[in-house]
Amino acid sequence: MKSVRTLVTLLSLTLGSLSLSAQTAAAPAAPVAAKPATPKVIPTARLAWINTQEFAAEEGGIKQLVRVMKELELEFSGAQSDLQLQNEKLRTLVGELKKLGADPVANAEAIKQKQTDGMQLQQDLQAKQQQFQAAVQAAQQQKQAPVVAELTKALAAYAKDHDLGFVLDVSKLGDAGVFAKPELDITADFVATFNAAHP
Repeated sequence: MKSVRTLVTLLSLTLGSLSLSAQTAAAPAAPVAAKPATPKVIPTARLAWINTQEFAAEEGGIKQLVRVMKELELEFSGAQSDLQLQNEKLRTLVGELKKLGADPVANAEAIKQKQTDGMQLQQDLQAKQQQFQAAVQAAQQQKQAPVVAELTKALAAYAKDHDLGFVLDVSKLGDAGVFAKPELDITADFVATFNAAHP
């Protein structure tokens, strides 16, 4: 009986050690702790704002830009007057058609002629407007683009000289610009700096 008990105890111990070794073997290895990432250091930056719409102001604007705009206005004033005159002719013709429409039967022939004239005038006006816009855009590109390129370079240099990390153009923000401290406005100072360097 004693040998049976010894055998059962021995068997229990063997089974227990087998089960323990199986659990130990099945247990996953503890993960190696990953090094925490070093957070990126974001430098502090000085911020300012500018209103580029003020560049085109006759008083207090960029002199070169104002000169170019006046040249363009003068260059295209004749074509603009012609377009306004044709627009007025078209409005007059529409008024005449309304009057003739009071008695469409008696005025049928006159109405038909006015409608034909009106359609032709409208087509001519649209073609002239397209030509005018294309000519203005080409002239702006030729005359304004060099000034704008110089302004962009000068603004980057101004920001660097004044250690500005960020310059916002409030004229482009629309309703997104809720509040801006007036003391952060560099418009007048930049304009004065640019005009002094580019008389």
